Amino acid sequence: MLKFFRRIRQSLLSDHKFSKYLLYAIGEILLVVIGILIALHINNWNESRKLNRLKNIYITRLIQDIEQDTIKINYVVSEIKKNQKTINDFISLINSKTNQYVLDTVITNYFSRGWIISEFIPTTNTYKDLSQTGNMKIIKNGELSNQIIEYYALFEEIDQSNNVNKNWIIPLDLEVAKLTAAFELDPATSDLFTHKNRIDAIKDITLHANLMERNAAGHHWINKSLSNNLTIMKDVSSSLLKALIKERKITEK
Repeated sequence: MLKFFRRIRQSLLSDHKFSKYLLYAIGEILLVVIGILIALHINNWNESRKLNRLKNIYITRLIQDIEQDTIKINYVVSEIKKNQKTINDFISLINSKTNQYVLDTVITNYFSRGWIISEFIPTTNTYKDLSQTGNMKIIKNGELSNQIIEYYALFEEIDQSNNVNKNWIIPLDLEVAKLTAAFELDPATSDLFTHKNRIDAIKDITLHANLMERNAAGHHWINKSLSNNLTIMKDVSSSLLKALIKERKITEK
C-alpha cells in the first residue's frame, strides 16, 4: 500500500503536475489524520467500555452489600424486640409477689437477653475499595455518588452513637455484677456457682430491685436508640438500592 502511494507521488512530480501533487499530498495528510481520529475514537470507546464494565462490577457489589445489610438490619431489629420484651417482663415482675419459678425464669431471661448490648456492623468492603482506590470517580452520576457516601457516613454516625451508649451502660452493668448475685443467675456463668443456693441468689436480685430496674431501663433505652436508628437506615438503604439498580440498567444499555 505504501509503495502504491509512493508511485503516485513520484508520477505526479515527474510529470510536473505540482498542483495535483499538492492536492494529493493534502488528501494523503487528511487520510492519515482521519485514520488517527478513528483509532483514537476506537481506543476511547474501548476505554469507555472497560470503565462501564468496572462501574457495573462495583454497582453490583454495592447492591449485594446493601441487600446483605438489609437482612442484617431486619435481624438486629427483630432481636432487639425480643430483648425489649424480656426487659419489660423483668421490670414488671421484679417488685411483684409472683411465685419463685416465674421470678427465676424472668430473671434468667433478663441476664440471658436483656443484658445483651446489640450492635450493627455494615458490609463496607466495596465502599472501602471505591474510596481507597479512587475508583469512586467512575460513578459519574453525582447524585448517586453522594447517596453512597452519605449512606456509609450515616452508618459511622450510628456506630459512634452506639459506642457512646455502650460506654454509658457498661458501668451500670459492672455495678450490678459487683453488688448482686448476677453471675449466679446469668446462664453464661451460672454453672460456676452450682454450689450456691439459687433461691438465695434470686432473693438477692429482688433486694436490689431499684438498681436492677435502673439497669434494665438503661438497656431498654440504648436498645430503643439503636432500633430507631436502624429503622431510619433501612429507609435510606431502600432508596439507595433503587438508585443503584436504576444506574446499572442505564449502564447496561
